[in-house]
Amino acid sequence: MRRPRRIELVVLFSLLAAIPSGAEMAEEDPTDLIDGPTASVLPHAAYDTSLRLYANGGVLFRWRVGIRDAVHLGASFGGTNVVGSGDPDGNPRVEFLFRALLLRQTYYGPALAVGFDSQGYGAYNGAWSRYRVKSRGFYAAASKHFIFLGDLGFHGGANYSLERGDGQKNLNAFFGIEKSLHSRVDLLVEYDLAANDSKDDGVFGEGKGYLNAALVWRVSNSVCLEADFRNLLENGSGESANETAAEWSRELQIIHRQYF
Repeated sequence: MRRPRRIELVVLFSLLAAIPSGAEMAEEDPTDLIDGPTASVLPHAAYDTSLRLYANGGVLFRWRVGIRDAVHLGASFGGTNVVGSGDPDGNPRVEFLFRALLLRQTYYGPALAVGFDSQGYGAYNGAWSRYRVKSRGFYAAASKHFIFLGDLGFHGGANYSLERGDGQKNLNAFFGIEKSLHSRVDLLVEYDLAANDSKDDGVFGEGKGYLNAALVWRVSNSVCLEADFRNLLENGSGESANETAAEWSRELQIIHRQYF
């Protein structure tokens, strides 16, 4: 006698859910979570521009280009009080980034990449020669994707920041996940241990780390809108000149990708 259909469906679903995604998804894999890098790079001859609007009237502009499906590089610049009243306070310099793909994802193993990014997040503090959230500096990242009710990706890595003016150690780790909720909507969650920013100094972190989440809407094949919810653990003392430092914030990012 034929087995009940529901049992067959459960077995089929279980098998499909355990199958890692293949190379056909490579161009759709995110190159970043919210702040943290993944092990993906921009496709060859692709370039993207992004505009991030953050707390205290902050604006951050970034441009990147992909080379040979193995490397991307770019630059960024921004500042606070750009939106709103008062004089804008620009960051002290243009920051640079690059990423190189070492290994592509296989059925059994993750993708691996190394890179450098000197762009931190939030206001720049000249007295401490650092951003509120330190830049990654040199990093290594790993990513692994699966098919589970859509796309499911796991990401993690370690980094060594060059922002050392506060005298803290600079080795750090980060990890996160991305999950498709719809064909054009993804959920991103990341946690930065902030091991290089854990001293309770009344200015920056308090050792809780940074928990961030985001919803990404792919409006078209070339435009994404991203709503970010940052610092959900409210890591920071709030005792500095910026009294909102310890509060979680809502931010917006617009990303546009094209090809040469």
